[in-house]
Amino acid sequence: MKKIFSFGSNVSARLYDSGRSIDEFVVLLVLRGKGEFFIGDNVVPFVKNDLFFFAGRIARSFNDDQNNGRENKSNNLKVISLFFNLSQIEEALNNVPEAYHIKKLISFADYGLKLSCTENRALANQVLQIHKAKGLHKMLSFYKLIDHASRNKDIMVLSAKAAMKCNQASEEPKLRKIFDFIKENHRDTITLEQISAIANMSPTGFCRFFKSHEQKTFSQYLAEVRIESACKMLKDKGYSISDCCYGSGFNNLSNFNRHFKKQTGMSPSEYRIKVTGDCSGKNRKCA
Repeated sequence: MKKIFSFGSNVSARLYDSGRSIDEFVVLLVLRGKGEFFIGDNVVPFVKNDLFFFAGRIARSFNDDQNNGRENKSNNLKVISLFFNLSQIEEALNNVPEAYHIKKLISFADYGLKLSCTENRALANQVLQIHKAKGLHKMLSFYKLIDHASRNKDIMVLSAKAAMKCNQASEEPKLRKIFDFIKENHRDTITLEQISAIANMSPTGFCRFFKSHEQKTFSQYLAEVRIESACKMLKDKGYSISDCCYGSGFNNLSNFNRHFKKQTGMSPSEYRIKVTGDCSGKNRKCA
């Protein structure tokens, strides 16, 4: 049987970039440190005792103030994190009406959530208890934490854009094929005719179908996926802004800059400085 839970603790900021399973729900408690958390299309400050909930597929990284985005050798940032299998938990709660609040919180995982535990130490203590618990007690403690957090009126939604939907529900096989194709090919030119053929629909029918399910056009969604890809590339100073533009699927810098600013509120250069903390002259080629 597939394990629902796995755990990690005392991890550096660099280890919390995207890269784990897309089918995970992540609970993360900051034990020490402060800085900025880049999640989806937003940048939010974090301090000790902040608690985050987010889907494993959402783009994210930490910028620790003490290390200014560099490798966290001095261990100024310390977190406890908990990962669980999103699909299995959702399936387990499907027929439990009393779990309404928990399911509602989990439904926002693709946007990211933040809750300060400074005034509510009980939540932080529950995370620590989960980390130490064994067997069934670990699972029961987890549900208790999520239930308490879901009823807290101070919980904050972090990102305006949902994470890329790479594992759409099986009842929409057409959407699964569409999202898989976009994920694998977003760096290349994707025409309306191509994507319509993947869905076995006419271009007009495809446009209506996609917008009715996603509340946005195909071109809007594709741009969001490409910007998310560019954000990941911008964390690597080995890539120039031009590399990030063309490497994420845009065919000109002007269009790339316009979409990037619209989605993140920053230019690519500003985002890079924010996420790496490096604006030295030797990296001016990245600007």
